[in-house]
Amino acid sequence: MSTPEVFFRETIDLNRYGNAVAEKYVRTYNEIILNAAKQLRSIDQRQVAEIAKGGTRIIAPQTRKRLRAIIRQSSDSLNTWWARSALDMKKELQGVAQLQSEFIVNELKKVTESGGVPINSVAISEKYADSVIMTDPSEINIFTDRAFTEDNFKEFGSGKFKLTAQQGASITLPNGQTVQKAFRGIAESSAQKLDLAVRSGVFSGETLQQISRRLIGRLDFSQKGNVKQIALAGGELTKLANHQIQTIVRTSVNQVTNQASQAVYAANKKVAPKYEYVATLDSRTSPICQRLDGQTFDYNNGPTPPQHFNCRSTTVPVVDFDGLQKKYPSLEKPPTTQFDTRPSATGRVPQGTAYGDWLYSQRIGKFKPSEIQIETLGSVEKAAFFNRLAAKAGSGQTAIRQIVRNDGQKRSLAYLRDKYGKPSDIITDTARKAVAATPKPTPTPKPEPKPKTIKGSTAVASETLEKYLQDSYGTTVQKFVDDSLDGLEAVGGKVKANTKKLRKFMDKSRLLNSFNLRGDTLNTNKLFERIVTKNKAAFDASLNTTEKFIDKFTTKYQGMLMNARMKVETKTLKAKSLANKNFRDTFEAYFRPAGGGNDGYTSILTTNVQTQVRTGSSKITKANALKIKQKTNELLKQNKAYADYWKNGDYSAPTPKREFFVTGENVGEDLEWITTMIHEIGHQVHFKGSGADVLGNKYRKLGGMKYVTGYSRKNPRELFAESFTCYVLDPDGLQDIAPRLYTWVEETLDNALKLL
Repeated sequence: MSTPEVFFRETIDLNRYGNAVAEKYVRTYNEIILNAAKQLRSIDQRQVAEIAKGGTRIIAPQTRKRLRAIIRQSSDSLNTWWARSALDMKKELQGVAQLQSEFIVNELKKVTESGGVPINSVAISEKYADSVIMTDPSEINIFTDRAFTEDNFKEFGSGKFKLTAQQGASITLPNGQTVQKAFRGIAESSAQKLDLAVRSGVFSGETLQQISRRLIGRLDFSQKGNVKQIALAGGELTKLANHQIQTIVRTSVNQVTNQASQAVYAANKKVAPKYEYVATLDSRTSPICQRLDGQTFDYNNGPTPPQHFNCRSTTVPVVDFDGLQKKYPSLEKPPTTQFDTRPSATGRVPQGTAYGDWLYSQRIGKFKPSEIQIETLGSVEKAAFFNRLAAKAGSGQTAIRQIVRNDGQKRSLAYLRDKYGKPSDIITDTARKAVAATPKPTPTPKPEPKPKTIKGSTAVASETLEKYLQDSYGTTVQKFVDDSLDGLEAVGGKVKANTKKLRKFMDKSRLLNSFNLRGDTLNTNKLFERIVTKNKAAFDASLNTTEKFIDKFTTKYQGMLMNARMKVETKTLKAKSLANKNFRDTFEAYFRPAGGGNDGYTSILTTNVQTQVRTGSSKITKANALKIKQKTNELLKQNKAYADYWKNGDYSAPTPKREFFVTGENVGEDLEWITTMIHEIGHQVHFKGSGADVLGNKYRKLGGMKYVTGYSRKNPRELFAESFTCYVLDPDGLQDIAPRLYTWVEETLDNALKLL
């Protein structure tokens, strides 16, 4: 199905609507600031004098009183402004959400009316918009995907769904704030700036006229133009605030309209089981939206706008005509014609044109970058890379996905140069076809290798992660992990030695190293197939290791997990049947995807480690490993300085930087997965090497730092796991700063290797 033109017009109309609403709040905000400036200018300048001796400026008491009154009055007015704006915004969002849901329903009815396909509508609860505006998302715990399924017919009534206060409460701005908090933040910040500007300006020698002009710029009460024009005319108190107001409003409108659309898709998932991500074809579109443009996703299994502040992207339903025609034979699929186009910054283009293909079409001649390409991609050289990559792949959208990472960050020129050399080194489309036309000798087929028995650690991944790794790196999770550990070993020294010991533990323990992509939810059947069916040998081997160590746990820690319970749990897992409720419950508890605030987990009851990987995560190369070592060292030094400051009790010195909470905090999100994996393996080392015993006196007397991170203060088990992570990533730093912890970890690891 081609996307009806009306969807593109709707997106433009929504952007215009958001700008119009924003302008309303901008003008009421500016009136408060302009009124304050007017009052400042009205104060008699003779009341501000200068003492001849010393040149010290003094302000008459009545003037000080008047200035305080202006500031207080402005602060009160700003408080009233944000409260009224939030309430008015609620009404606006309530209405636009209802209109958007009706729009999507009507369009679905239009394209399916020939077959008489029933379309479910979505009602907007009166409290929905109120929740969007007012509710702090930290106060609720809700998954919106559970609210929109066809199983909810009984709850909402036949054929009708509902957007409720709970769904509204789950909506936040991209920075996690609610609309109400965002408006209040602008008001409070503006009141503080006004106070500071007046105080500092007067005492630094500025006249009240000068202060007023600095605060409002060229603005006046009759200022004409759109929000951008109004903001540009403003000063310190108006320019930034005006842009912020516009951003909040436009982003909120995008959020509620896209959630309303998603609700309609969910209510009609048999009609439109997928949706398409649609970006705007111009130079202002963000890299992440460039990358996502034209991609289709199953409902609740893909990204939705806004991906960032001021996002202008939208989604459109992808109707399953082929599937529907089986039940509704009279349904006619709308034909695709040459008149099916979409707008762009350079004129209309065929509707199937993805962002990258449109951008590639803007080149000059064969490869020369155009101004719009340079503006979009950031440099002439990057645009040259793009054109060459597009020519090689035969697709501009493929080239965009090579330039932009999955997380929406543009790849650096250094990365592109390292991977491809110079743009001219990239084989062009013509050369590629010439090479392809040359006949190649038929290789002699090699016999299929015999399957190897699982002997050591096995890495398994969810389907979504496997796809991500294949698309991004052309690899499997096993190779991704092995190559990353090779990258750590490449550093040499103690990092190499300790990484080798880590790998030895993984192999000897028969560790089942499980990975999932961020956002993956539990699907027990697929999980069972991946872990138990496809990797039966590895699953059995890890259970045998767990069983082997049950009787070795003799410490007090084992008070919570008695030997008897451990034996029962292990025996239950050996049933390997989802029909067995005890197995199913235990299996889901210890093998479910990591998430919900936990980037990874493991348990004494299994030899399984679960690690969550984000889109955009990188393989650990030698360069990355050196960076991680440096960042871990910085973490250790900063945390030691923080601990020493509070321990010594000399608070006359400047307060040091805050303590890093976890070891992965300092290395960057793209590398954090390796710290999570090593941390969780550290727990397994602790279990296997000492039964998770606490730090003993023989280690304490070695001295040095007591805790490596804030999280390590939680209990001895987290102290060991965090210390183990540093033991692998920066052993020299850990041994120097915390010899007690280094020795504790090393001896426990050595003992685990002996016992295995």
